[in-house]
Amino acid sequence: MSSVAIKLGGILAGCGGLAALEVVLTRRYSHTVGLLQPTTMSLAVPRLYGSVLLNAVGSAFVMLALSLKVGTSRKSFIEKAKKDGDENAEERFGYPKVYAEGFGKLAKEFNCIQRGHQHAMETYPQMLVCSLVGGLKHPILTSMAQLAWMIARFKFAGGYASGDPQKRMSSKWAGHIWTSLFLVQTLAASTGVQVLFGL
Repeated sequence: MSSVAIKLGGILAGCGGLAALEVVLTRRYSHTVGLLQPTTMSLAVPRLYGSVLLNAVGSAFVMLALSLKVGTSRKSFIEKAKKDGDENAEERFGYPKVYAEGFGKLAKEFNCIQRGHQHAMETYPQMLVCSLVGGLKHPILTSMAQLAWMIARFKFAGGYASGDPQKRMSSKWAGHIWTSLFLVQTLAASTGVQVLFGL
């Protein structure tokens, strides 16, 4: 447990350092770099915040793609189970059930596909909200974290969809579902501190 806490502390410290660096560089160059200058809105939002918004929309499409994979798989697994003689295929894989019942190979494979989507849904609200908040003061790092999260989500779900839950982390990208989430949480907290103290 202590090694996990040390690793987590290191990740959060690194994210905090990146956030501080972005603040310093943004202040130094905001008068010369047009994308870092505030828009004419009453709320000073950097133009680059548009990339945060576009990535937020992109992440919604990632979630849609993951859900479509579950939907198409559901139909496919019903057909496979019927072909294998499963008289309860419709009940096992059909709606309204989220997961397939049973311990057979097909049930496990389907549940792995579903789990890749379900896992994304468990952290998506935090990712989205923290991105929208953190991007107000840290649009560059937030945009990068959002892109990493989207790639990592596809890689994680793809590994899970292999039917072997251990393969969910087989891609080097898969672990970035967590680093990107920790980064946007840190950036959102940094934005809150800056707004609170007028920094």
